[in-house]
Amino acid sequence: MAPPPRKRRRVDGGGGNGGNYPLVATPNDGVLPVDLLNAVLLRLPARPACRLRAVCRPWRAVLSDPRFAAAHAARHPDPHLVVAACDRLDAGGIELVDVYLVGASGDVAKRVPAGRCDTDAVSSARDGVALLVGNDRRLRVLDAAASAAVSLVPDGEHHPINCSFTLGRAASSSGEHKVLRIGTVVHGEPQVCAVLTLAVAGGRGQNARWREAPSPPLVVRTRRGDVAVAGGVAYFLLRRAYLADWIAAFDLEAEQWRPALVGGPPLPAWRPTRPDRPRVTLAELGGSLVVAIDDHRAATLDLWFLLAAGDGEQHWSKQYTVTMPYHRRPWRCDGESAEPVVVLDDGRIVFWVWAGGSGGTRHGGGVMRVYDPITGGHTDVATAARCAHVGVYTGNLLSLVSE
Repeated sequence: MAPPPRKRRRVDGGGGNGGNYPLVATPNDGVLPVDLLNAVLLRLPARPACRLRAVCRPWRAVLSDPRFAAAHAARHPDPHLVVAACDRLDAGGIELVDVYLVGASGDVAKRVPAGRCDTDAVSSARDGVALLVGNDRRLRVLDAAASAAVSLVPDGEHHPINCSFTLGRAASSSGEHKVLRIGTVVHGEPQVCAVLTLAVAGGRGQNARWREAPSPPLVVRTRRGDVAVAGGVAYFLLRRAYLADWIAAFDLEAEQWRPALVGGPPLPAWRPTRPDRPRVTLAELGGSLVVAIDDHRAATLDLWFLLAAGDGEQHWSKQYTVTMPYHRRPWRCDGESAEPVVVLDDGRIVFWVWAGGSGGTRHGGGVMRVYDPITGGHTDVATAARCAHVGVYTGNLLSLVSE
């Protein structure tokens, strides 16, 4: 006898946060009604929910349903950090890079091995796509949906060591990922630029070709903290930071430098020779360009947002002044530096606090610190002994976590 046809039900995701979505009613040995089962599973974080796929086939069917994954993402909207860390060695004693997806509570949702990489040349975009430079100076792409980093094809170039790479997403409807390569200045010559489009959706860049791009209007800095990508534009601090306008902008869609420089927020007065002078860095928060002014002696961090007014003009607004509990004060060059990473839905801000003033991997790792602007409190939720880069992933986490 043929089994009776399955019935379709409308299941509420619970509390209205998950939304209504159709699911196939499946037997679950009579333990829980399917409506109640889905309401319970929606409340679990992604990693334990995926582990429950091994309980039985009906649970696996529910937890593997794309509509359930979408409802789960709506109920758990907070993004995850993409942390590239060097915490393993291969048989030859060479550092290996692993990329972790870390939640706001410090829980690791997924780890993807990336292999041997140049730890000073790791870049990542907001949606979790990471660009890695191998020890052979060839580029590789890591997508959070993949299980490993894949080589760019046919990018067979051995990029010189004096190149930097900035990964971002164009503002067009296609949202293509692009890489901006900038060759550092040699003997006063202009910086040389090129652009590469990544075919991330297919996992490999079969049609990837480098295209020449114009040089920046003035010499730009390209180390971590000197670069941020917001709204399809890559922003760079100028090497001559004492100019009135000290930020250059590269449009990823047009693949052109904008002719006008961007004037930053007012900077505190300081002498360039002071070892404890404020540190100025760029970041992206909530889709806006942010200038972070880190006064290490005062242990404060001002976050200035570039906002658009009603007439289309942009202006700087200081949204936060964060008291950062640094160690080893007052000297900035011997202490830590805080990098704002993401603003959570409840208003808390996630920082990555680098050990050492310059924050590079050769200076140690860092701490993931969550700041509450309402209470002014901080919570350290995760650490990495040797960290290379920190980014943000905002996609559907349930579909990425392995079983």
